[in-house]
Amino acid sequence: MIIALLTWLFKKYAMPAISRYKGNRTLKTIRNTAALVILLATHTSVFAQEQTTKYNVLHSGKVVGRLDLYQKRDGENLYLRMISEVKMRFIFSIRVNCNEESSFQNGRLISSHVLRNVNGKQKANRQTTALGDSYQTVAEGKGGTVNQKDISTNLMLLYTHEPADNAQVYSDNFQQFLKVKQTGNHIYRIDLPDGNYNYYSYTNGVCSKVDIHHSLYTIQIELA
Repeated sequence: MIIALLTWLFKKYAMPAISRYKGNRTLKTIRNTAALVILLATHTSVFAQEQTTKYNVLHSGKVVGRLDLYQKRDGENLYLRMISEVKMRFIFSIRVNCNEESSFQNGRLISSHVLRNVNGKQKANRQTTALGDSYQTVAEGKGGTVNQKDISTNLMLLYTHEPADNAQVYSDNFQQFLKVKQTGNHIYRIDLPDGNYNYYSYTNGVCSKVDIHHSLYTIQIELA
């Protein structure tokens, strides 16, 4: 968008000036200035891209929450942050707030953090950090290790691109790898260690819907 606007301005205002002053120093100055501006705009567009994707959370067809996925790309660095809030009522009201973050460098997970509160009380505080040829994990204060040199894909990244069948993705919450099974056209299933499972559906390469099947409920996450 920025480059297109600059190109239009260059054609409308700079080109007439170039034709009027063709052959003198002004021509060189205009050309150098235009080249510099376009170069800076291109650099900004390619190396500092920010985007926020919004989703609605539904239960029994009713919107009960929201989920925002923020991503920032800066060269070979990628930062993801997912914030969600869900309010539902079964026998009693329940409010779940989640904040997840992931940082990748050159396609490798450097660190991730999962923080989940239920009705104002912390229920999960889990971190994964690259350390040499493995990863160090912390879950509610207890340390652990993932004996894997590189983690290239986690569950958060599934919101940004379609996976491959039989791929292995890292769960920052369960702190282990999970298998992806394709069950239909652009639809994938992931079975969780706790017996629950999710379906991820894609449109034009972007996750458009997630069906979360829990033993007590089923909810959908859909593009807003």
